[in-house]
Amino acid sequence: MTKKLQLMTVCLLLLVPFVVAGEEAAVEAAERACAKAVVENDFDALEKLFDDDLYYSHSNFVEDTKRTFIDNLKTGKARYYALDIQTTKAEIIDEETALASTVAIYETKAPDGSRQKATLKTLHVFRKNNGQWQLRAHQSARKPE
Repeated sequence: MTKKLQLMTVCLLLLVPFVVAGEEAAVEAAERACAKAVVENDFDALEKLFDDDLYYSHSNFVEDTKRTFIDNLKTGKARYYALDIQTTKAEIIDEETALASTVAIYETKAPDGSRQKATLKTLHVFRKNNGQWQLRAHQSARKPE
C-alpha cells in the first residue's frame, strides 16, 4: 500500500507543472480578452471579465471601479482605439489569484478629445470566480519618452 501511495504522489507532483501552465495560459487569454473587449466596447464581455470589486489605477493617477470604468466607456468620456499587447506573462499565486505583467501600446482618448498613444507596462491581479479568471486590479506605468 505504501508503494502505491508513493507512486500516486509522484504522479500527481509530475502533473503540477502542466496544471499551472494551463492556468497561466488561461490568465493570459483573459488578459487578451479584456484588451479586445475594451477596444470593441463590448460591455457584456467586460461585465464578465471584470471582478465586481475591480480597482483600476490609470497611469495618470485617475482611479476607476468596475462601474465607473464601464460607464465612462458607455458615455464616451473614455475611449480605447487600440490596445496592442507586445508581451504578457502570467504567474499563478494560488488557486484563486494570479498576476499578469504586460507591455502594450495603448491608443486612447485624451482629456481634450484628441487621440494619444503611449506604451504602458501593467500589473494586473486576476481572481478566479466560478472557474473564470477576472481582472481584480490594474496598475500601469507609462514608458518614459
